[in-house]
Amino acid sequence: MIRRHVTGHPAEDHYGDELTLRLSGVADTRALHDDDALHTFMRDLVARIGMTVIAGPLVATEEGPPHQAGKSAVVILAESHAAIHTYPWLGEIFVNIFSCKPFREEDVLDELAGLVGGFEVTERSLTRRGEDWPRALGPASRLWRSQRRRPAA
Repeated sequence: MIRRHVTGHPAEDHYGDELTLRLSGVADTRALHDDDALHTFMRDLVARIGMTVIAGPLVATEEGPPHQAGKSAVVILAESHAAIHTYPWLGEIFVNIFSCKPFREEDVLDELAGLVGGFEVTERSLTRRGEDWPRALGPASRLWRSQRRRPAA
């Protein structure tokens, strides 16, 4: 079942959200080995959640024993970043999306289902980031400068 995270707070009260997922029991692992499929997936994912690509996707291969071997794909976004790490031999995927722009978790899960068919969400975290970060440039700049001037503890 796909559930939408509802914070009970307006989107303007924090800088952004970070979604982290671990998927297990991936039904079809073929795409987890495929650079082109992962490249296309990352492009389609960020388009669906309304983000802007500024670099990537970059896809890399990690060789080694099954618990380490797989692919990683990352895209740098104007809104921050998105990454996927696959472990085809284990039928596992890790996903991380950090954004200063709201996005729907359902869209992420739907794109993942399109990539691999069925799966189980075995770990999920949605973290509110930057609750004290002002969205206006002037206050943000002042906050950044004040934190840089603090002596190390």
